[in-house]
Amino acid sequence: MKEKIKKLLLTLKSMWDKPLPGRFLTIKEVGAFGLYALGNSWMYNAVLMYMVTVTFIPYYYHIDALHGYLILIAGNLLNFILQPIVGNAMEKRKTKWGRYKPYILFSLPIIAFFTMLAMWVPQYDDETSRIVYAYVSCTPVIALSTFANNMYQTMPNVITPNAQERTDIMTPVGLLVGAAPSIMQLIVGPMRAAFRDMGEEFWAMRLLGLVSVIVGALCVLFIIKVKERVYELDNDHANKENVNFLTATKMLMHNKPLIVLTIALVLGCLREFWKQYMQIMVQIKFAPTIAMALNISGVPLTIIGFASTVAMLLLPLVTRKMSKHHVVILFSSLGLVSMIVLSAVGFQRFPVGTVSAVVLTILMFLASINPTYLLIPVMLGEIADFQQARTGKRLEGHMQNFLFTLPLLASQVFMLIGWYWQQSIGFEPKDYEDDTLISYTVQQQAVASEWFNAVFIISAVSMALLIIVMLFYPLTKKKHTEIAEMLAAQSVGFDENADAGQITAEEVAVGIEFSANGEDANDSSDTE
Repeated sequence: MKEKIKKLLLTLKSMWDKPLPGRFLTIKEVGAFGLYALGNSWMYNAVLMYMVTVTFIPYYYHIDALHGYLILIAGNLLNFILQPIVGNAMEKRKTKWGRYKPYILFSLPIIAFFTMLAMWVPQYDDETSRIVYAYVSCTPVIALSTFANNMYQTMPNVITPNAQERTDIMTPVGLLVGAAPSIMQLIVGPMRAAFRDMGEEFWAMRLLGLVSVIVGALCVLFIIKVKERVYELDNDHANKENVNFLTATKMLMHNKPLIVLTIALVLGCLREFWKQYMQIMVQIKFAPTIAMALNISGVPLTIIGFASTVAMLLLPLVTRKMSKHHVVILFSSLGLVSMIVLSAVGFQRFPVGTVSAVVLTILMFLASINPTYLLIPVMLGEIADFQQARTGKRLEGHMQNFLFTLPLLASQVFMLIGWYWQQSIGFEPKDYEDDTLISYTVQQQAVASEWFNAVFIISAVSMALLIIVMLFYPLTKKKHTEIAEMLAAQSVGFDENADAGQITAEEVAVGIEFSANGEDANDSSDTE
């Protein structure tokens, strides 16, 4: 054991500045990328988990639920327009910082500004003023935060051409990404309870926004320390003409893996619709008073959030044995079972108190063990490899619209359709924010339970549709390995931002071979 530990420490030391054979990333780079991911997660989750949701926009701004749906649709429409413009610019331009990093760095101050603006929640007496402020602050922050998160999900495919390495780094990086919402879940509940007692719950959001912007912006800057490694093929230099939105779309419509995955994500976009209402579910069922429920909410929410950590730890193991779309199907099925149980039992049958807190936490934990969000960025990289092999262009910026923006936009449209169901039931989030309430009335609980049952059914149907479509996904692990080998053979190196001279085609081939055999280059005993 002592020798094994010593060998591991020596291996880690050697990897600090130089990757092992078959790999491209040093520990130093993975650490810098992880800090960037943590920073992005701080700002993204603060604003899009605790403020700009179909539940919390009407809850904090004291406006009708309809505005929450319309704001999210407007924000994602704005991102849908923004993404192709940026994608085209990334495709045809290089800078000394690379093709991708400048867009992360230049958008950072704008994102920080609008994040703070949205979370400030001014206490206007006039409802029209509150509605206008909500649209002006929340619409841009949705578009900008979604764009920033899309860039984060694209970067693993930019910093290494090794498919298994892309997957493997998502575990340590994912742990850092998950740290942000986990910490928030522990502190936000007690913060809300404390300020609620003073009749100023909105101050909890202001402080959360301020901390998230400062910590997030500082961490995002670490992306500067990460290199970009994107193949340059022989025809890349001769193929630099502008690819507009329509041309790129036509090219991508022939990419069957992309189309199948897009359809699956669009139909499955409401698979976690129930999470939009998880906070109010906790407030209603986990304790007899609202203040008590908020104070204890950190523990169950952290446990539910820990499910993503379990998924991260399992990811490197299952992807060595299974194709990635099979992993998506497997874990989505687990979530489907949980949603079926919740909708079959009925939210109204769970009594207020500890028993419900335990049972609901377990079922929500099982529904959350799903590495799909970690796998989609890796699958995007494989699909981009497929596209580059076919056309010489990766078109990753345009693919983001298919895999990230379009499903998000679809989710808002589908939720707006669901709003008619919500309206017929009479559930309005603003009715649950009253600081003078000690506990919810029987009528409030009944209305909420009826709507939550509908939410569980919607989530279950969406999960089932995703599973069905993913059965037809054609890009297997073996097929991608063949594509990667072809790209390595045809490449003239990486772009100038990657110190291409230090990495040879033979080293690329070694990395691909490790991925194809399901082996880990870190297991190699050939260390420096």
